[in-house]
Amino acid sequence: MFDPTKPNDILKLEDLDLSEFLPSAEDDQHEYKSSAIKNEGLGDKIAKAASGFWNSGGGLFVAGVDGNGQPDGGISLNVGRQSRRDWIDQVISQVTPKSAYAVHSIEDNGSGCNIEPGKGVFLIGFGESEIGPHMANDHRYYIRAGAHTLPANHFIVEAIHARRGLRTPLLSHLVRVKPGNSGVIQLGIVALNAAAAINVSIKIDAPPKILHSNFEEKLSLQIPIICEKFPLFFDIYEYENTFGRQKILPPFEINLTYSDMANRTYQQSFEVDIARQLGPNIIWGNGYDRIEKELRNIASAIEK
Repeated sequence: MFDPTKPNDILKLEDLDLSEFLPSAEDDQHEYKSSAIKNEGLGDKIAKAASGFWNSGGGLFVAGVDGNGQPDGGISLNVGRQSRRDWIDQVISQVTPKSAYAVHSIEDNGSGCNIEPGKGVFLIGFGESEIGPHMANDHRYYIRAGAHTLPANHFIVEAIHARRGLRTPLLSHLVRVKPGNSGVIQLGIVALNAAAAINVSIKIDAPPKILHSNFEEKLSLQIPIICEKFPLFFDIYEYENTFGRQKILPPFEINLTYSDMANRTYQQSFEVDIARQLGPNIIWGNGYDRIEKELRNIASAIEK
């Protein structure tokens, strides 16, 4: 039977497999739609099913079968001049964010199943998602409840989002003055939740020229793990004591690639803007030393 966490399993199926492959009734992991459904209605059902299955652990949507999972004629292989597969992809692209799925069409290859020429039974397998909640094209969130796809209330949506935060690594970045050395700026990659990021690749493809003295034209780091207990900080810039004169530190982009404990891969990109994140009083001149000097001068003037 179809494993909803592995949607690509449906790609191996043929018409002979349908009678044994599909259960005789819909359930929380299977939804059937008759061949009589119109394209507009079918697109709406697919979008809601994508949201519902992704928010509920995965499942299978089948179009071109009756309520017992048996072919009842099939649906056309094309929508106008567009292939049905491309049409389905367009429908699913309206669901945000989009997660893993697979589409497979089955035609009559002579086994005598009830699929008309030029038509097919379309199977859409939705894998288990770790990036929910997923919103359908009507700007609502759905879940599977038994054999039905139903709107999710606010508390369920919040619970799905919380689950994402617990199971999916969430990384971010920050810029700081190096502890104990106010003349050095550090870039940090930190975890925002308890899920560890494994084999983290950090790349800066085109760092600003002002940073070239600190690392090569292309910076690439490979870190075994980044988590709450083990953040990563490294020096990116050492500025000179240029009292009264400002240096422009242009923003640059860093790209992260990493995996979770289940070996799923994630990618993130951040813009590092040193001037905006640290502020002019810290990144120019003598950093904290200059601030302390100004405060002492103010205190001295008040005493006088």
